[in-house]
Amino acid sequence: MDAANTKKTFRRNVVIYTMASAMGGLVQLAHLLWTHLLDQADYGRFAILEGVVFGIAVATVTLAPQAYILVNLPKKPRPAIAGALGGILGLAFLVGTVVTLLIMALPESLFVLEGEAVPRWAVAGVLVAATISTVRIMAQTINEAQSQPTRASLWSDFVDGTRPFIAIALFFLLGWTWEARWGGLVLAQVGAGLAAILILSRQGWLARLPSLTALREPLRFSLPMILAASAYVGYQSADRLYVALFNGVAAAGRYEAAYRVALLVNTVNVVTLHSFNPLFYTAYARGDREGAAKLLRKTSLQVGGLVAILVVLLPLVVMHTPILEESYRTSRSIIVSIPILAAGLGFLGVSLLWQAPLLARSRAKTASAIAVTAALVNLGADLILIPHMGEVGAAWGTFIAFGLMLVITILVVRSQRA
Repeated sequence: MDAANTKKTFRRNVVIYTMASAMGGLVQLAHLLWTHLLDQADYGRFAILEGVVFGIAVATVTLAPQAYILVNLPKKPRPAIAGALGGILGLAFLVGTVVTLLIMALPESLFVLEGEAVPRWAVAGVLVAATISTVRIMAQTINEAQSQPTRASLWSDFVDGTRPFIAIALFFLLGWTWEARWGGLVLAQVGAGLAAILILSRQGWLARLPSLTALREPLRFSLPMILAASAYVGYQSADRLYVALFNGVAAAGRYEAAYRVALLVNTVNVVTLHSFNPLFYTAYARGDREGAAKLLRKTSLQVGGLVAILVVLLPLVVMHTPILEESYRTSRSIIVSIPILAAGLGFLGVSLLWQAPLLARSRAKTASAIAVTAALVNLGADLILIPHMGEVGAAWGTFIAFGLMLVITILVVRSQRA
């Protein structure tokens, strides 16, 4: 694929993923409006359940199949990839089952937040949803790696698009409780995962029986990525937990509200990464290193420009949109936190772009070490800043961690290239 075709394909992918992300924008709006339906303490409980339990489960149970598929699909035969995916999926289901049984065996007293217990069945349900979502992630990534953006986006949009409708139905059945939002999370992920199992089986991706030999390489590649994925989740989970511990669960709910707005920056990251990854790894696999480097530089500048606009725009949208202004009426710290978090998430997006050359060279351990280092910095910054600044301190901790991650990643990639 020459430079002109690469540029054309990249633009086409961006357009398709952007159109698909319109549904994601509506879902984010639904998340914001739910702050009217739940008090801030209940919103904080759901944020901790989703961010900590579901996030950590996805990071550890899925064994990071996305990165393995993106890097290896352009350069390995289909039977080899199919055997590896079957093995990873089987192992993920085994780990998910064991962890779920262990959670069910623990006493409910371990899941108490400010005097109210989060039932074990709720935690176990989220773990089951995260385990089954492994297949949904595989289906999405296979289509992404094959430069099929329409099919790839359908998987994430299926989940995000159905969650609010399921939750609203459950609101009427269960009342205005956090359990209804929990049900939307679990049922949407399970539905998409079961559909992915059926489709991938019919396409032959899960047809080959795995062997220990076939699993050796994907596990060697994926295990360091578990640490990286856990570190990404740790950035968010530690913030929510620390804010809840030092300032109360209601403060964690306010922080989550600010994070939901800032996540619109993550839409830019996701659209860009989905469009960038298949083109970069394909160019790298065929030996076009200069073309891959040029694509990386241009894409990084595009993301930086879009994020700079959103950093300024998002607080203004919240302050001057009546229904959102009402949602955030209780704390000015939310308005202060939004641009800080938006900039931090922008740093993360560019960092993930620059991580691609490391993964293409099978340097998963290096990428993991950078992510874990940034996570430790985030934990330290939270311990210092949150007791004095509350949720704004948590925002600054995220900003510092992702900024450091971006600087280290670029320096490492440039040094290795030299």
